[in-house]
Amino acid sequence: MARSLVASSAGIKQARIALERQNLTQMALVNERGIASWSTINNFFNGKPVQRQIFIEICSELNLNWQDIALSPSEEEETQKLTPLDKLWQQLETLGSPTEQMGLVLVKEETLGWRWQTPSRYEKSVSLGSHIRFEINLESSGYLLLIQKDTSGKVWCFCPSCFASQPQLDTGKTIVPQEGSPMTSFPIEGDAGKEHILAVITKDAPTLDWLPQGSDTPLQLEESHLWQLLEFVNESEECQVLYTDYMITAN
Repeated sequence: MARSLVASSAGIKQARIALERQNLTQMALVNERGIASWSTINNFFNGKPVQRQIFIEICSELNLNWQDIALSPSEEEETQKLTPLDKLWQQLETLGSPTEQMGLVLVKEETLGWRWQTPSRYEKSVSLGSHIRFEINLESSGYLLLIQKDTSGKVWCFCPSCFASQPQLDTGKTIVPQEGSPMTSFPIEGDAGKEHILAVITKDAPTLDWLPQGSDTPLQLEESHLWQLLEFVNESEECQVLYTDYMITAN
């Protein structure tokens, strides 16, 4: 019998929903319910190992079946194959929601200029050699942090960057690259596979040491960057996280 348990991505989402349903916070589990220390509760909600009995007690406090929340042996084996960046990306996704309000739009050669009109749907599969733009529909004004994980597993910050120098945005449709950028669209290069986009929307600029300037080239994010972003999102009361993915196919 395992001495520690780890919550799955789906389990963490269930636990967060249970917290909201009971009008609780993670800190309330520490201070009001006295179940465990803050570091243990934080580990639970970030997919890190927690002592078996405490894991079960947390689930019980949230009226959840711990077996539905914990990683199964097969899931745990798959998780061990993930890179540290992949694990952090998964944890960020557990804090957000999948969305149809964000995605890729395919740019045809004859419409590479700035006055090109976007179609009404997003592509879920594009081929190498295509040209695309990112689009997101904001339900409220705010600061947009847009990051991408490419097929090689590298993570990049595209907003803010020289392709999105104005991250403070109004309600409505936003396209990256923004007008006036060095490029009017992004060429699809590299290897076939799945790519991911994640948007963090806040009222004001997030307090991140590494936050790029609008004139910078896209910043490649390392573990330390994603850890700080994860901590910021966990602690922020006014923060929306959205994510989606798409396939890159060979010609």
